[in-house]
Amino acid sequence: MTPTKAAPTASTPAPTSVTTSGSTPTAEAPTTSSPATPSAASTADETGIITTTPITDEVLRAVYASDQEMYPVGLTYSRLRQWVAACPDLSICFQSTKIKQGLLGVVIVLPLLRSYWEDLLTGKLKEPDIDPEKMFPRPASSSTPVRTPGMAARGGGKTLHVMPQKQEVGLHVYHIERLAVEPPTPKQKRFSDIAMEEVTRRSEERGDWVVVGHSALTATDGGKRTFQRLGFKSTGYRELFVTTARRNSQATLSSSDGLAGETQERERPEAEEEEELEMMFIYPDEDGASRRSVSEIIGYGRKVVSMSEMTVKHLVSDAIPVA
Repeated sequence: MTPTKAAPTASTPAPTSVTTSGSTPTAEAPTTSSPATPSAASTADETGIITTTPITDEVLRAVYASDQEMYPVGLTYSRLRQWVAACPDLSICFQSTKIKQGLLGVVIVLPLLRSYWEDLLTGKLKEPDIDPEKMFPRPASSSTPVRTPGMAARGGGKTLHVMPQKQEVGLHVYHIERLAVEPPTPKQKRFSDIAMEEVTRRSEERGDWVVVGHSALTATDGGKRTFQRLGFKSTGYRELFVTTARRNSQATLSSSDGLAGETQERERPEAEEEEELEMMFIYPDEDGASRRSVSEIIGYGRKVVSMSEMTVKHLVSDAIPVA
């Protein structure tokens, strides 16, 4: 889920290193899941010098609270922490010298093995059900030494080194948000561009990943516009929160007026209208749903409170088509 409204800001640790020359990145602290050391992004334009740091628990809790307030799906904080811990170099805080509080924004990206990523695009897999232990790519290992046949018996031969097999991965942008209070100027680079360029650079540094595409479940109009500008298209899968108005029917009560054998009828006061919140899903081309209006799909009398839309940008030609 990718909101655009600002979450509460929080402090982040100082970057391991900072660059001041051009856009050449420098190294920051290595992570356990990365085969190569991720780098700190740096620019020197109107956006200021930008550095990156790992996301802190304080910032992560602020992101979680903001998301749940806007889009209360069944995602636990412990699950969110599992995602970040499984691939910390794709959960990034960005800091800028042009921002008073320093913190420019944050991005959280989930790398999914291709089969799970494609299920996510069509709604077969829901965001809260993403299990990093099973669905994230396996950590890369160094080349594996393999002894040639008969080597041990003869005491000679050669040792062959087999490189790890590449894994097809889809990158799902769970959260991307500009946190800076100061509005950007026309000359400043968009935060979405800064964040996605850094995510792309880090994923390309992994020698065992083949990134087949990017995706995002957009929850706001601003988020939809951002990813449309980045070249994302709808897959046809949508998640909706709808309300159904319920009103208690009137009932006639009989009560004694104190006179023998006589009763009076009175009406029960009508209860106030109550709204029940329900989550609904619209799947791509299900019974032609993508060609019908939302009101026809959810049923008249219901009100849409919020609607998220899955979007995708394919990077390989044999990926599944969009709606």
